[in-house]
Formats: sequence, C-alpha cells, structure tokens
Amino acid sequence: MSLKHLKLATWNMGGGILGESHQRNGIPSLDYYAAVLNEHLPDVVCLQEAHEYHGRREGQVKYLAGCLEYPHFASFPISESHLADNASLALGILSRFPIRDAVYQQFPNPRLETVSPHGESWKLHDKGYVVGSIDLGDRTLGLVNGHCFPLQYFGVSPTDPMFTPMRAMLTEDLLAIGGAGMAFAAIDANHGRIGELLAGALRPGSYLSAFEGTPTTPTGVQKDHILYGHAMRLLTTTVAATESDHFYCQVSVLADGLPSGPPQQTSQQSRAHPASAVPWTTTGTAR
Repeated sequence: MSLKHLKLATWNMGGGILGESHQRNGIPSLDYYAAVLNEHLPDVVCLQEAHEYHGRREGQVKYLAGCLEYPHFASFPISESHLADNASLALGILSRFPIRDAVYQQFPNPRLETVSPHGESWKLHDKGYVVGSIDLGDRTLGLVNGHCFPLQYFGVSPTDPMFTPMRAMLTEDLLAIGGAGMAFAAIDANHGRIGELLAGALRPGSYLSAFEGTPTTPTGVQKDHILYGHAMRLLTTTVAATESDHFYCQVSVLADGLPSGPPQQTSQQSRAHPASAVPWTTTGTAR
C-alpha cells in the first residue's frame, strides 16, 4: 500500500452569500468560493448549505465542480432554504476521486419553533448527514458530511436527552465506516465541544479531532469540525477566515496505516478571536 497525501476540507457556504448569516435573497458570489477553493486545492471538500434549485438552474455544487474541474461531485438537498426563495439547502461533496455508495441520513426533527430577534418566525429545518466512501484506488476512505441543528436559537442543547437518538445514529455510522482507521468526517455541529456529542467515536483507536477549540466563525465561536481516523497522520490544519459567515477548514493528512499522532505543523490563518427520505439527489462527473 503506497503512501497517500490528502487534503480534506469542509466549508459551510451559506448559499454562496457573503457577509453575515441569515441574509435573505442575497446575491450568491460563487466565483469567490471558487477562488478560495482554488487557492487551497483540496482533494475532497464537503460543503454545507449549498443551494440546489430543482432543475430551474444549475446547482451550486455542480457549478463549483465544473468551474474547478473536480471530476466527481454529489449533492443532497435536505430542506427548504431559509436564505433564498425556490431553493433547497444541500450537503455537497467535490472530489478528485470517485464517490461511492453515498446516502443521506436524516436526523429526527422535533419541529421546534421560535421567534427571531427581528420578530420573524423561525422553525427547525431538517438536518442530517451524508455517509459514503471515496475510492482512492488501492484503499477506501470512509466519509461523513454532516450538518446538525442550530439548537442555540431554540433555547435547547444538542446534549439534551431528546437528542440522544441524533447523537447515537451519527456515532454508529462513524464507527461503521471508520473501523479500519481510514475515515474523514466534516461536520458543522453548531456546537463547539464535539466530544460532548460524539464521545463514542472520539476514543482511542477510532477518531481524533483536528482543531478542537479553534473558532471557525467571525463571532469567535467554533461550529465546524474535522474528525480523522486513527490510521491517518495529521500533518497540518488550516482554519482560514473568509468573507462568508464560516471559515474555510482543511487538514492535510498522510494515509499510511500508521497510528495518528500530533500534527507536525499547524497552519491557522486569521484565527478569529473577538446540516431517511431525500427529495432528490444529484451525483455526476463534471465535464
């Protein structure tokens, strides 16, 4: 088995809209997102809150795949968008390698409702994760791309007992794909302490967290996480501030089957201190 150096990334792209979160019907700036991805050149990138338009126009995942010449991509619409009319929020994957057996798993939704600080009615939209694998040729990389509920807006916590099934199903799938130590999970957890949610997966011989305690939003809060399997060596991490409401997060790993240790180098750019039934799914090969 040959050594394989991989760059794996995650980014909540907020419908491609720059600036603060929860803007309504803003104009997407996909060329900006393409430029950031082109700067970092990830081999696999997981996207949360990409927009799909149900055939009315090209979806954002497919656009980025074509623009950046990713030969493989997948997009899983999971809920109506709170950011744009006539659009759905999707979990997306862009990959230099074939994507295998990717399926969407939806979290149980308690259908909470609240009123926003501006007097708008907010309801809890569906969230979940995609589980599948990446075919690296001589081995397989398990993959999870997830987006958890923004429960902080509804006065509850993902650690509350009512969300035990959510935590349990995600942990179960993480362990299922990560048994050989070759797995990668990109999760917008909407929660900073990932160990409180996935203690069963973050244990010796399973997964490690790449940049625990690092803010990934302009407000100085960590929401985004990358977990990697015990048979992958973490070389570097990048958490880069962007013009969107989430930072771009990336790890560089060596997939050699050896136990993981601390990173040899950490690169953190502009650290800020003060997302089952599927509506429809697209997968393809970019041309």
